[in-house]
Amino acid sequence: MSEDKIKIETGDAGKGESEISRDANTEELEERALSVFASERNEDITALVLSLITTFLVLLFTKWL
Repeated sequence: MSEDKIKIETGDAGKGESEISRDANTEELEERALSVFASERNEDITALVLSLITTFLVLLFTKWL
């Protein structure tokens, strides 16, 4: 018995194409996609905060030296 599959273009982030069955739980797939974007957003915010702190410390110490 062959399942009916759908090909989805995932672009550069997904490295190509993904195949899902036609009767897949789309709510679950949407939740998984949103959780990936949320974790990437958290990583971006963390990197921004760390770079701002580093910049502040560099400016602070270069002024005092």
